[in-house]
Amino acid sequence: MEGEDTSEMDAKTKLHLLILNRYKDLIREKESKTISEIRQLVSPYKSEFVKKVKDEFVSGSYSYERDFFTAVEKAIDYMNKIKICEFTIPFWMSFEEINELKITDSVNKAVFFAAILRSFGSENVKVVVTKNRKQYVGFEWGGDDYLFIPESGSLLRNEDVAKIFELDPPAYAFNDLAYENYEEE
Repeated sequence: MEGEDTSEMDAKTKLHLLILNRYKDLIREKESKTISEIRQLVSPYKSEFVKKVKDEFVSGSYSYERDFFTAVEKAIDYMNKIKICEFTIPFWMSFEEINELKITDSVNKAVFFAAILRSFGSENVKVVVTKNRKQYVGFEWGGDDYLFIPESGSLLRNEDVAKIFELDPPAYAFNDLAYENYEEE
């Protein structure tokens, strides 16, 4: 936005940037959400769209114990079709908008992925925000710790998860059931 190289942009894009720059403070005010509001987005019970996505990935005979990780792999494939575009102002998108446009920022993507995993029956999945404000989705399965990286779409396991957090420790983690603040410790 401010300070962006506009030499190769078309007139429409320049106009959109002008509008965004002019109204960014109003957008920032209207787009802010409390942590409680964001936590509710992760709830598998709040969105009919999340239920529809879940139904695309799991069969009627779905069993959490047997089929969870296969469903996770399908969800990762789905998420990898969604591009990342970091916004300089907060901008919340509905899951339907993310699905339609196939683009969002890492926060929206992490919350969406966590909501899908919650719909698969995982109660331990959490959006993890680090001290450097990077977002991840962490969960446990079969005695292993996993971490989904929204930007790359990769899934890390065990010692690779620990390495990420050695460099940039978690500040807080949440889902619709819990909120953990690590900065108070």
